[in-house]
Amino acid sequence: MSGSRPRSTRLRPAFTLIELLVVIAIIAVLIALLLPAVQSAREAARRAQCTNNLKQLGLALHNYESSNGAFPSGGESTNFNVTPACSQFVDGGWSTLARILPYIEGNTSFNALNFNFAEYNDAYGSNYTGASQVVAVFLCPSAVHSPDGGRDGIDPYDPNSAINGGFGYNDYGPTVYTDISPVGQPGIGATPWTPYRNKLTRANGLLKQGKTRIAEATDGTSNTIAIAEDGGRDPRYLSPYTEGYYDGVNARQAVLSAMNPLDPGPAGGYTPYRRFWRWAEPDEGYGVSGTPNNGGKPSYEISPWGQSQPYIAQGNNAGANDEISSFHPGGANVVFGDGHVGFLKNSISPVVMRSLVTLNGGEVVSSDAY
Repeated sequence: MSGSRPRSTRLRPAFTLIELLVVIAIIAVLIALLLPAVQSAREAARRAQCTNNLKQLGLALHNYESSNGAFPSGGESTNFNVTPACSQFVDGGWSTLARILPYIEGNTSFNALNFNFAEYNDAYGSNYTGASQVVAVFLCPSAVHSPDGGRDGIDPYDPNSAINGGFGYNDYGPTVYTDISPVGQPGIGATPWTPYRNKLTRANGLLKQGKTRIAEATDGTSNTIAIAEDGGRDPRYLSPYTEGYYDGVNARQAVLSAMNPLDPGPAGGYTPYRRFWRWAEPDEGYGVSGTPNNGGKPSYEISPWGQSQPYIAQGNNAGANDEISSFHPGGANVVFGDGHVGFLKNSISPVVMRSLVTLNGGEVVSSDAY
């Protein structure tokens, strides 16, 4: 009787716990090394898209100039008849971006706007359809808004918005003035975040009151910023100007009430603050009081839409409330008056920043200064 031979058992090779932990650690290190590179590549692509957006806006300005003999109004401008000079909104309730829509293939939105009304958000709601459109060229892909989706959500003080939804966002605006001291010294209006601001030295940017002819830019269009990034502002931010504000002397109601009898104005007991994050709003034009991406805090107010008093940080010249601002590391994109796009570093000298905004300051700026 032959006996059965016992089978030999082979142990299958397997990872030990230590080996498994080592593999996981290696994978984690690789991910940690690769993730910044991926994020950097994505940001480079977003910045390139932002540059392209500004290039299109620069071309649109020149096409507008070819058709009209001048650049469009900046929306916001300066009243130099008072001391210190102050902001005004005397060119109608419309922005630069709204005026150049036909030159960026925005005819659908443009044709839905009625410029015979005093403002984009008139009480009749006649311009809501056009002004509520999301215009991709007006949005930087790196910017973050709240709420997002290209529109600002329901405005409790606008009956048309409350029914239909919000207005379109913008991440760009004309640099309509600067009040940085030309000699780099503090003055009236200086803050810890804008230490070289002096309201007595306020000067026009390229897109100012009325129309600007190219010949007025004696500093040269290649040395003068036309439109710059102002990214990510939304209903959390509050303008220092109400819709009843006109030129620092006269109230808007006294000047425009006949054009829009349904406007609430001061007589209605409340005048909403301007929504400068909307592409149709004239307050999307802004002054430059400091260098790009000011790091001051708080960046925005606590209570959106002016719903409560006091306004904790209103007009605080901090964070994105001190334009120029962007979500790009190290600086912000701008388009100059000749149409070329540049990148301003956060480290730019405030005096050089002023020189790039003024259209006829007589300054000479080297391209390596920014």
